[in-house]
Amino acid sequence: MDTSTQLASDVSSGVIQIGEWTYHANVFRLECGQMDIKLEPRVAKLLSCLADNAGTPVSREELMEKVWPGTVVGDEALTNAINKLRKAFGDDRQHPRVIETIPKAGYRLIANVEPIATSVPRPDERSSSEVSVNRRWLKNAISAVLIVALLLFFYQLWMPFSQYVERSTLAGDQIAFSAKPSIAVLPFDNLSNDPEQEYFSDGVTDDIITHLAKYTGLLVITRDSSFFYKNTNTDLKIIAEKLNVTNMLHGSIRRTGEQLIINAQLVNAVNGTHIWAEQYSFSAADLFKIENKISKSVMTSLLNKPHNDLALKPLTMPTMHAQAHDYLLLGRYHFYKFASKKENIKARNLFLEAIELDPAYALAYALTGWTYIFEAMNGWADDRPATLKKAVQLASKAIELQPELPLSYYVRGLSYREQGGQYIKALGEAEIALKYDPNNANAKVLLASLLYYAGRPVVGLESIKQAMKINPHHPYNYHFHLGQAYFVLRQYEAAIDAFQQGLASNPAAERLRVWLAATYAQSGDIDNANWEAEQVLSSNPDFTVTRMEESFHFKDPSELKHFTDGLRLAGFN
Repeated sequence: MDTSTQLASDVSSGVIQIGEWTYHANVFRLECGQMDIKLEPRVAKLLSCLADNAGTPVSREELMEKVWPGTVVGDEALTNAINKLRKAFGDDRQHPRVIETIPKAGYRLIANVEPIATSVPRPDERSSSEVSVNRRWLKNAISAVLIVALLLFFYQLWMPFSQYVERSTLAGDQIAFSAKPSIAVLPFDNLSNDPEQEYFSDGVTDDIITHLAKYTGLLVITRDSSFFYKNTNTDLKIIAEKLNVTNMLHGSIRRTGEQLIINAQLVNAVNGTHIWAEQYSFSAADLFKIENKISKSVMTSLLNKPHNDLALKPLTMPTMHAQAHDYLLLGRYHFYKFASKKENIKARNLFLEAIELDPAYALAYALTGWTYIFEAMNGWADDRPATLKKAVQLASKAIELQPELPLSYYVRGLSYREQGGQYIKALGEAEIALKYDPNNANAKVLLASLLYYAGRPVVGLESIKQAMKINPHHPYNYHFHLGQAYFVLRQYEAAIDAFQQGLASNPAAERLRVWLAATYAQSGDIDNANWEAEQVLSSNPDFTVTRMEESFHFKDPSELKHFTDGLRLAGFN
């Protein structure tokens, strides 16, 4: 066996020397003199990857693939993990002794790396008493395995019928969900001479996505994931692979005063064939009519049916006031940045301008309500309960004006959930939102959280998985809710992985560490649970279990106790 092969084996399963440090790979620990540092699992995995290739540059792409396999994370996740390693080693980026940055190449472990031999007694060196003990242990182990196997067999025979029906139904739903024609609508390019018109081209793209998403016959990728590729030169085939879709709609918009030219192309990104293309030249007053035409042509092409065979309901004319719609598009452009309190207020003011011009503009009321919820969820509201009630009032007004507007029900459901104790109401709102927009990933996430709080974690888990399929480039909170569902189901290993993936996207998210600590504790890994609790308490010394009891409203008190018991085992007071 050559040195590199031997080293890789030692890294993955044992102990190695990295410079002055001893690294215990299987327990994620670094030791040097009196210092004993516990690494996060992903950070430890990164160190193992570098140690496997000691002295050789490893590309960022290779490291991200090995440390976060099958997960879409940004470059900042790797950079953050490298910084944590450097901090653990006391290393300096400018004058490295352990980890060197190779510009445009990746990273290299430059410290001396040596395997540490461990001695294992040979079979013939063991005493007869040891052999006897081992034989007795083997007999007992075989008996235990047979008993467990029999118990599992009878459990499968007598598993509650209701649980069987629920899972069987979900499996059928998932097959139907996966069999739908799939499409991503990429942001239309702004070909106007004025770059300030970017909001308009984005708004038209949003409208088309919204229209297509309302049909149960299609799987439509969410705006968040489609706009991930805005202003990139990524090949369509690669984007299709990343989003796990077959078809792509893309195009351009040129606006000159009140005259518009839209070019749209529908392609099969897998084989590169053009399915449909059209150019439209029209006045701004006919915008909704053209958006309807584009959506109808896409549906006809993907479902291989003539126009007359499709029960296509035209996109409701949201407003007759062109300037009001322009204000809404600009407001939505700022709101979807999800950037700051300032951007949120700017968006709200634009939505209110739209309402002033058209008091019957339902979508403007719904979006204004969403800004109030966003304000409350980020801790910007001076009076949180009053802010959430304001959101409910605005959403209700939107429903009164346009009963089939899905966003209104999502906003009202989200507000009910955030108020606490109104989960039944929130659940009903989420279900109505999905009735009118079956491709609404955020509504599926809302539904999932409500279902596992209500004691239906299996259905909730399927809902969050569907949301992740519709929105592959999802925010970190998707993994948070995925982990919660697995935790309620006592599938701790899967929950740990979900929470860790969420932390890879947002290392500062306290609630992810809190739930990860509870999960480690309930799984029996008190060491890692204590470490996660220490990270939370170091940044938030005032953290209490009581606050958590007030934040999560499980229908079954035993589920809340399951969570808080885990927190206390992890070391929280």
